[in-house]
Amino acid sequence: MSEQRLIAEFDKNSVEKIKVHLQRWKNQTYVDLRVYFVDDEMAEQPTKKGITLNVELLGELRKAVDAALVAVEMGEDDG
Repeated sequence: MSEQRLIAEFDKNSVEKIKVHLQRWKNQTYVDLRVYFVDDEMAEQPTKKGITLNVELLGELRKAVDAALVAVEMGEDDG
């Protein structure tokens, strides 16, 4: 049985959101970062765009995001 709890959400753009969930699956805990959209019936639906990681990898994800922030702050986002 899968249990899921919404941790955070924010707008990706005017039509999509990013939602962060913690979920349990087969006695393991995962974090799921997924893009959602609103369908024709005005219900939010998940897309295949996103990642699901074992929570043991959250520290590595944090390091990667921190490194990206530093790169942006140093002007390395000019492509």
